[in-house]
Amino acid sequence: MRFSVAASVLAAAVLLSASPLSSVEGFGGLASSKAPSSSLANRPVFGVPDYDAVSDVRRKGFGGLSMAEDEEAEGANVDAEEESGAEEEEEGEDTVDIVVEEENVVVHPAKVEHAAEEGAAEEAVAEEKKPEPLVLEPVPPASFSVETAPTGPKGGDVHTLTVHLGAPGHPEPLVLQTGKIGRQAAGSVTLTRGDTVLLATAARDDDPKESIDFLPLSVEHSERFSSAGMTSGSFNRRDGRPAEHEVLTCRLIDRPLRPLIAEGWRHETQLLSWVLSYDGARSCDPLAITSSAAALWISDVPLAKPVAATQVGYIDGQFILNPTNDQMELSELHLTVAGTKDAVLMIEGAADFLPESIMIAAVKFGHDAIKVMCEGLEEFGKAVGKTKNYNTLSTPPEGLQEAVDAFAMEKVDEMYAAGGEMAKDEAGSVMSTLQRSVVEELGGEDGPYPEQAKAIKSAFKDLLCRRMFELGKTTGKRCDGRSLDEVRQIDIEAGILPRVHGSALFTRGETQAVATATLGDSGMKQKIDKIDGMIQKRFYLQYTFPPSCVGETGRVGMPGRREVGHGNLAERALIPALPDEDSFPYSIRVESLITESHGSSSMASVCGGCLALMDAGVPIERPVAGIAMGMLLDDKGGVSSDDAIILSDILGTEDALGTMDFKVAGDREGITTFQLDIKCEGLTVDTMERALEQARLGRLHILDEMDSVLPEPRADLPDTVPKIAQFGIPEENIGKVIGPGGKQIRAIIEDFELTNMNVDEEGSIQITAMNSTKMEMAEKFIQELIKGDSGGRGGGRGGGRGGPREARAQYVGPDAVEGTVYKGKITGVHDFGVFVEILPGAEDGSTPGLEGLCHVSELHVERVRNIQGFVASMNTEEIEVKYLGKNDRGKIQLSRKAVLEDRMGGGKKNGG
Repeated sequence: MRFSVAASVLAAAVLLSASPLSSVEGFGGLASSKAPSSSLANRPVFGVPDYDAVSDVRRKGFGGLSMAEDEEAEGANVDAEEESGAEEEEEGEDTVDIVVEEENVVVHPAKVEHAAEEGAAEEAVAEEKKPEPLVLEPVPPASFSVETAPTGPKGGDVHTLTVHLGAPGHPEPLVLQTGKIGRQAAGSVTLTRGDTVLLATAARDDDPKESIDFLPLSVEHSERFSSAGMTSGSFNRRDGRPAEHEVLTCRLIDRPLRPLIAEGWRHETQLLSWVLSYDGARSCDPLAITSSAAALWISDVPLAKPVAATQVGYIDGQFILNPTNDQMELSELHLTVAGTKDAVLMIEGAADFLPESIMIAAVKFGHDAIKVMCEGLEEFGKAVGKTKNYNTLSTPPEGLQEAVDAFAMEKVDEMYAAGGEMAKDEAGSVMSTLQRSVVEELGGEDGPYPEQAKAIKSAFKDLLCRRMFELGKTTGKRCDGRSLDEVRQIDIEAGILPRVHGSALFTRGETQAVATATLGDSGMKQKIDKIDGMIQKRFYLQYTFPPSCVGETGRVGMPGRREVGHGNLAERALIPALPDEDSFPYSIRVESLITESHGSSSMASVCGGCLALMDAGVPIERPVAGIAMGMLLDDKGGVSSDDAIILSDILGTEDALGTMDFKVAGDREGITTFQLDIKCEGLTVDTMERALEQARLGRLHILDEMDSVLPEPRADLPDTVPKIAQFGIPEENIGKVIGPGGKQIRAIIEDFELTNMNVDEEGSIQITAMNSTKMEMAEKFIQELIKGDSGGRGGGRGGGRGGPREARAQYVGPDAVEGTVYKGKITGVHDFGVFVEILPGAEDGSTPGLEGLCHVSELHVERVRNIQGFVASMNTEEIEVKYLGKNDRGKIQLSRKAVLEDRMGGGKKNGG
């Protein structure tokens, strides 16, 4: 399933303004419909639609066709489209678009605006593919079992935990196993669900590092291309540095586990996770968290409790546990929950403006399944029987905490009392000075705890946390003088950069972001290669946190994991507010440069990014704002209680000393994204409800401040944005417009001074230029070109300027025999199929060989998700295919699947 043009292309062109960029995964998708071509002058200006999907999974084609392939492509692409549509209909999925790239030419789908006339709009709705009602398969009740058998290497014990989650629609049990693979690691687990298999290991150094005062934990996650039967597209065909989505999964693994590892653990500890087999059915993220947590739990690393994770979707008012990828595309909620059987440790996700009440119910739903898994993991750990290592924990000297409290408590209270009058730098200086005095007094040569500076600093931090809690509980005030639910002063400026499409300066207290928005055509989408296939994002947000924003120096270059995570969070917050691609066919890039930071720069990026989009004229109907919530506890090591103090718009100091960082973004009616990190043993649902309600009130205040500066998007796009026009041509003329090897389309771009030109498999053309007159001339030329009587003037290079197109040489050998198997040479690989030469041409090259298309649906007995990776993994230039005859267009049809099926059935035919 994909969110893009499916059953049709609307040929009504739209004249607009824009420049370059990309899209994002959304929550649902509508198919557009065919409509007759219209002249440029009569096209309606696009309006603001309801929220629709903004993420497309595309397939490449056409680019780099040989002369023989190009002739075939003029009709075969249409055939491929129809065959692809038939295949996808059988699977209940939408049609897949074709993206064409040839040097600076990008030919790919362009969803276009719905027809302005009422009749055409009604026709579009009627033709739209209606989703089938949600039917969830019944499953066994929730349960778990642990078995031990001597089936490992050399007869060693293998322990197996089987968990049935008891959730309708999730029939496959989770099977965790240890004792067979990775036995030298401190803990090693394979987790199997259906045909998906993950391996996770936990390892630690033998000796602790005495010189550090933090937990040295690192996490790596790898989605191996081989798990889906593919090969990396890199030069050396080896999986390389983690992709962005793998980095995000690493963060999901780290965040719920870090707070549960015993305080004082100083052994270098590493968690590694690999996807070894992937069935393409469901996300591997919750499995990666659960398997890594299980490996850590059965090791000797002192993890306090078992941890597990689930994913939750929401379709037709019904929660779905670990939904399939197809279900998730229809879901209004993308929620990942991790926790223990007692409380929630981490939540991460996005929603389509859902109310807080549904969010709470979704967390409860996910946590119910987590309880079952954690109970099973407890028994799994007992079966393995490895003892936790508490002997090497770094513990403070006896009486140290009491000594620090006696010396510094009064001074800390005085510092907090005066905090409202101090800026960040001054408050930080006062705190640092006080810490040095404590270390000198107690840890000097004459002090009671010499050479214990790290332990003294840790005890001082504990004192700061407890007194901050006490200040809030007794006075209702915070260390900067604000009340518990008060948001810092907000200053906003829009349109601060003259040549940028959209810009905003958002300042909240001492946190500041410069946000910019750039608009472009569909050729500027961000491409991401995943084991699910190529993803193209129409919208993306990139977050930059330079060291200067906190007054420091440091490395500047590729984004770190924190920057990737914060950017993704802000990106998810804005996706539901974007117009769909039918009505606003621009790719959109938002950049957030953090210029000052003192708490919640990611939520400043949400607010600034929304304002920049509105300043660029992006028709957002529902402005979005974000806020970060904190929590103070008397006992940082426990689970949140009724005494927990909830803070709105936390400072960096409150983030460092508190026990929760809960980021929530949305509009006035509902939530679009959320992220919870805690430093205690869990958060109760009651505490979460309090935090969400307080966050809602803070969000409304911020939205009021944004509305006072920019209440609605600019009416017009800036002059610096290229204009976009879209129109349609008959599908059989696509090859004429592209030309052999893309010559024709490149000539049109150059001769009419276009910024870009995109053609999709259904004949929808999108052209982008700064000059609307040139665009209209380009359209007229294309219309003349497809009539067959034009080969000259501006762009006639496809067949020679001023003359008819030269006839190509044809195959002149013997005809292929239907039903015969041929071993043919692969002449072209595209996402819609593979071109194969089954009979050779003349030896002197005067005539070509006989080529045909082996459609992607005919390549293998199982579905091929990434055809380039599949063909590369075969490591051959020749394949055996069966000649199935010609279709109704006279094009040769080939099938490798038929050959494989014959062999599996015992029959094999040989032929020319």
